[in-house]
Amino acid sequence: MSQPSDTTAAPLSITPLNRVLSPPLGLIPANTPPGLYSSAIAHFSSIPWCACLIQAPNAIPFIPQCFNPQSSAHDQLVGATLATPRGLQHMLCFFHPEDEEHLHDPARPIMHVSSLFAVGEGLSGYEGVLHGGMIMTMVDESMGVLHEINMALGKVGSVFGAASVTAGLEIKFLKPGPINEAVLVNAWVDSVEGRKTRIKCEVRDGRGIELAKCSSTWVSVKPKM
Repeated sequence: MSQPSDTTAAPLSITPLNRVLSPPLGLIPANTPPGLYSSAIAHFSSIPWCACLIQAPNAIPFIPQCFNPQSSAHDQLVGATLATPRGLQHMLCFFHPEDEEHLHDPARPIMHVSSLFAVGEGLSGYEGVLHGGMIMTMVDESMGVLHEINMALGKVGSVFGAASVTAGLEIKFLKPGPINEAVLVNAWVDSVEGRKTRIKCEVRDGRGIELAKCSSTWVSVKPKM
């Protein structure tokens, strides 16, 4: 007679990894691929409207955690599966400190982050149209970047010392998104309530046309679930 198998699932491990890459901030995680930052800067600098954004006097660019996986077991959807020449070719985020002390004051979090995505032809749904599921992935990652950069900068608060996950997301698609172009996602903190962060964002193309808008709720979680 066979013995019943143990169906008790091991707890999920969800821990912050702090993989933000930003030479201007002195943030260079171990095992970061050579050229990851410089290639993204070169690509978006070659696009005039993107160059205006990342070369603004107070803009601080960085590569987010999802595009700089720690290992083959972490951040594989964006950082490996989608990160191909026909898929998500580059991702680069940036923010603007309010003043000189903003970066160094742990009590003043970064409340607004913008993310640039270079989307290839392999991310289409209908011919020439960016897949709606990819837009949802882009907004989800862009909103999560707000937690990442604040953790990397040592900001204090109930939601910045632990990993946060998406608890709910509402999106409205307004216009078809392009492929073989750059797309901009602006994300900002709307409010913080205990362990919950309310975040909003907008998606725009290179002509400034709003493609989608989104609101979400994020919850900081324990390391073991």
